[in-house]
Amino acid sequence: MSMAEFMSKGVATVPRHLQKNASDCLAIIMQAVQWKMNPFAVAQKTHLVSGTLGYEAQLVNAVINSLAPTKDRIHYEWFGDWDKVIGKFKEVTSKKKVNEDTGEPQKYRVPNWTIDDEKGLGVRVWATLRGESEPRELTLLLSQCRVRNSTLWADDPRQQIAYLAVKRWARLYCPDVILGVYSADELSDYSQEIDVTGRSERVEDEKPDPVSTTITKEQIGQIIHALPAAGMEVEDFCKMARVDALHDLQQARFEAAMNYVKRRTEALQASEQAQPSDQEAEAQ
Repeated sequence: MSMAEFMSKGVATVPRHLQKNASDCLAIIMQAVQWKMNPFAVAQKTHLVSGTLGYEAQLVNAVINSLAPTKDRIHYEWFGDWDKVIGKFKEVTSKKKVNEDTGEPQKYRVPNWTIDDEKGLGVRVWATLRGESEPRELTLLLSQCRVRNSTLWADDPRQQIAYLAVKRWARLYCPDVILGVYSADELSDYSQEIDVTGRSERVEDEKPDPVSTTITKEQIGQIIHALPAAGMEVEDFCKMARVDALHDLQQARFEAAMNYVKRRTEALQASEQAQPSDQEAEAQ
């Protein structure tokens, strides 16, 4: 029996979406080996978002802190009056999910503050890459965090924005560390509940597309045209997007994939601008 098959037979040790699913278990094992982590521990930090395997923000941040080529751990500095949003949430009752023990409708928390309350709230993260003397920084405002799939955004927005800022920092300055790995907040552009069982539920007024469609020839052309500036080959893109070929990419994931390419392009451009020209080097 292979390790993946053995793992898929777990009940309490693997989440429901991996049970009797040797193929996805193999993907988890391969990822865990790359990260030098226990595959069962990694499995417990995964969930499904619109049919795509996602990783909890806590796990992704642990990976970044462990594997990023930095001299030190990533530092955080929050700014703004967070008292305007901390502890400001309300409970709503789900129309679809029920408690498996009691049979009662499940309740979950949602933010109970306004957009104006978010103004001026944010976090700054920084770390120094090996071989450099100055830290690389990234600033993220709460108002920029448009996708908030986890209910923890209502409970602890400071923690969630820190998680998201670290992921964006890594995708900008060391994208190879978490290439092709996404958390719930990066996998979709609509709100949904995420619970610890790995199952998710869209907010009731959101309706998914009844038919899953792949990208068009024009969109494939856009990808091919954008890859050189990002320092990527088609093979790199397909690996990141977890598809065998460009024409297999789903419409629902096109925008997120192109945003990733855009961020890589901007990172390369910023890196090139930071390096002195030959004339400047001679002058120095």
